[in-house]
Amino acid sequence: MLCALSDVNAENVTLPPRQEVSERVDRLMKALPTLTEEKRKQTISELYEVWASKTPGESEAIMYFGYAMTINSDGTRSFSPRPDRNAVLSKAIPVLISAIDDSQGMNTNNKAWWILINLQSNCPPPKREVWEAWWRDTGSKQFTPTISPSK
Repeated sequence: MLCALSDVNAENVTLPPRQEVSERVDRLMKALPTLTEEKRKQTISELYEVWASKTPGESEAIMYFGYAMTINSDGTRSFSPRPDRNAVLSKAIPVLISAIDDSQGMNTNNKAWWILINLQSNCPPPKREVWEAWWRDTGSKQFTPTISPSK
């Protein structure tokens, strides 16, 4: 599910991830803006490992961090933003954008880009400048904090 979060066929999406995986993603996302550059790289790698996991339901933990899932009457699942996460995302997303490596393209080494495209419903290419424009024009408004993050 690379960039289309709107309506998804029920067979294509697993149930939400286990609580411990969700808690790990939550902890990593909250820590990301406060870390040194080296620790940020490590944290981004850890988030990417969750996204790339082959364990059923784990990879969705990144998507579920920013979006809640609703099962519709027709069997599809819809995703809607989780405003309670905006305080965290408003700080974590710019850090992830700054970590995009333009030279890596869609390569799996471009871990920050893969995390970003799973955190929100848009799919800009893996170019830092494009993501900075998205954040300035759209993302910062989409993820405006409405509730303070819990510590």
